[in-house]
This record gives sequence, structure tokens and C-alpha cells, in this order.
Amino acid sequence: MNINCLILARKNSKRIINKNIINFQNKPLIYWTIKQSLRIKSLKKIILSSDSIEIKKILKKISKRILFNNRPAYLSGAKVTSEKVMTYLIKKYKFKSEDYILLLQPTSPLRKVKDIIDMIKNVKNNDLDSLHSVNYYKGKKIIKSKLNIVNKDIKKKKFSGKLSYNGSVYIFKVSLLLDNKTIYEQIPNVYITNKKNSLDIDNYSDLSKI
Repeated sequence: MNINCLILARKNSKRIINKNIINFQNKPLIYWTIKQSLRIKSLKKIILSSDSIEIKKILKKISKRILFNNRPAYLSGAKVTSEKVMTYLIKKYKFKSEDYILLLQPTSPLRKVKDIIDMIKNVKNNDLDSLHSVNYYKGKKIIKSKLNIVNKDIKKKKFSGKLSYNGSVYIFKVSLLLDNKTIYEQIPNVYITNKKNSLDIDNYSDLSKI
């Protein structure tokens, strides 16, 4: 199975100005996600899509392996969904329907590479169409549907009705997005990550949770 990694990082953001390049532990926020993606050796391609010249400069200083996609203006607005951008990238780079996408958002700098690798193994060994990271409800929408928790060392009953997507790691089959216009299944396959590693920086208060 081919897995291509996508990092989506548009220039503007409403709650935190220039969020993707804000200073986080003495580095631009996006630096951490770029470095994490480079540690995953099983990836066929890594593509960073952005309309930011500054982000392009940061990427060039870190790695030549990662492809930079100059995101078109019509896909850079606040109301443009990630699904629409990813569909554009799938067509542009000619991903096959049986390929998988690993979506890493720059706002999750504390994710563990070990978790990503473990999730990829789960997808491969169990022939899953999707697998997304979750954690305790932290002000985000609780997942109300039934869940298939893949962590072997987790007591499933303990987490019933308390989990939400943490935005850290998304893995899904290209055909799932193209056929259904979504990366979510009716009964989601989920992987529970540690609370500390589930930080999703959405506003300034999130920066104080470190």
C-alpha cells in the first residue's frame, strides 16, 4: 500500500494570526510537523500545501524531500474545507484510489511519531479504510456514533461517550474521500492517544496548556 502524507497550512487564520508559523518551543509551529513527517520512512510522498511564502522558506531550510504545493487562491479562503483541498491534491498528484493519505495538521506539534507508525501498521494489518486519533473530550464535539477502538492495551468501556477527534493524525483511503466526500466512516476506527500528545492549538489559551 502506498501512503502519501499531506500537510495543509494556509497563510491566514482567524483566532491566532499567522498560526502556522507562530513561535512554539523556539521554532515555527509548522517545523514540528515537518520534522515528524520526515521520520516516517514508509511514506511515498510528503506534500506541504500552502499559500504562504514564509512557510515555503521555512520548508526549504528544513528539507528538499518534501514537495511544496503553491495552493491556488480559490482554495485558500477561510471557508474552504480540508476535504476540498485534499481532493485537489489527489487529482494534481495523481494518487490512486487504493492509496492512503496521512493527514498531519501543523496545529498538533506534540504528537508522537511512534503513534503514527503504530496507526499505519493497524491500517495495513487490519485492511482499514480509515483510522483517526482521538482523546478525551476537551471542549470539542464528542463522537456520538459507535467506535471501533484499535488500541489493544486500552479498556474500551472506559472511554464510552467521552471521546472526540483531536486533530493529530488522520489516515484514510483515497477512495473513501473521493466516493463519499468525507474522511469519516459511519462506524469510525479510532486510536486513542495520550492526553499530552493530543494538544491541538486552536487559540491562544491552548498555548498555555503546555
